[in-house]
Amino acid sequence: MIEPNKIAVEEQQIHEAIAQAQQQLFIDNLRNRSLNVALDSKIRGYIGEIAVRTWFASHDIQFSSTNKLNRKSNMDVDFIYQGKSQSVEIELKTSLVPDQDRTIESAICQRDIKLIRRGEESIEDLKSDVHIQLFFNQRRAAKDLWLQQQPSIKPTDSVREIYDRLACFRYLNDTFLIGWIDKPTLIQQINQKPNFLKKWSYGQRQFWTCSLAKEAKPIDAIIPFLKAL
Repeated sequence: MIEPNKIAVEEQQIHEAIAQAQQQLFIDNLRNRSLNVALDSKIRGYIGEIAVRTWFASHDIQFSSTNKLNRKSNMDVDFIYQGKSQSVEIELKTSLVPDQDRTIESAICQRDIKLIRRGEESIEDLKSDVHIQLFFNQRRAAKDLWLQQQPSIKPTDSVREIYDRLACFRYLNDTFLIGWIDKPTLIQQINQKPNFLKKWSYGQRQFWTCSLAKEAKPIDAIIPFLKAL
């Protein structure tokens, strides 16, 4: 079974993520959520990108670019890796632990890699070549409720004030890589399933199934996969 892989996050990296998130928050507040919830969501996204980039670098994997716009899909690509014979687009999925799961281990048993199905696209239309799942070891609804109960962050607040008030120091120990899947393997898996097992829904969104426990690949296996390209 896949084991959660804790990755190192330094305080300065969290400060960097906060500064990046601050620049975006007051321009584009995510879905009109509370400022604290929106800011924390953006901070998590940047922490995930920074921490994953650092983790790969420790395994001698460097990316040719990050957060690059794919002009065909008009979507951001988190990372592009240039192998010897081909380049691959890598998308990072960051999630909090669902409250009913309570632990990362339980979430691995119950959940899938977060693969959004857009519109009526087929699995062959899914963007990016590799999808990586990262969990922050914090419960989603409980975290949002706590954030909403804190005094609202203001544009004039310093990075250090936000770090302390939103308890961003927790990300030092709460960041875990879980698993990954490459697109050819995913396509094969989906096409072998009956229709009712290919997708699942949450709210207004649909997702492709890829069980973390049974179908995702262990995170350490992505290093030789990329180096062989």
